[in-house]
Parts: sequence; C-alpha cells; structure tokens
Amino acid sequence: MKPIESPEQLLQRFTKRTIELQGKLNKLQGAYEEYLKTEADIKRLEGSIQVINYIAYGQLPNDGNHDGMQNHDPNK
Repeated sequence: MKPIESPEQLLQRFTKRTIELQGKLNKLQGAYEEYLKTEADIKRLEGSIQVINYIAYGQLPNDGNHDGMQNHDPNK
C-alpha cells in the first residue's frame, strides 16, 4: 500500500511548488510582454501591407470580411 501524505506534508509540498512556479512566471513575464509587443507590431505591419495593396493594386484583403467582393483596378 502506498503511504498517504499528511495535510502538513501536502501543504509544504504544494507551497514549495507554488513558490517555484511564481519564480518561473516572474522570469517569463518580460519575455511574454515582448511577445505581445512583437505580435502587435506584426499585426500593424500586416494591416499596412493590406492598405498599400488595396491603394496601389486594388487587391482586397483575404480576411473573410471581403468575401464575394471583387478586386478593382485603382487606375480607373
């Protein structure tokens, strides 16, 4: 039969693990914030590319919001 931990042992083990994970979370926070900033920059640049393609070439974005709409010739 497997020995059962006492409530005190469980609290000690879980507290230790919580402290370890909080330390890990603190180390990752800066990387996560940088990830979010980079992701936002990418979305902004992709939007800019879509605008340029629309203005210069009449190409509508393939984002699901323009289904059924035709691209156009911007020079007309």
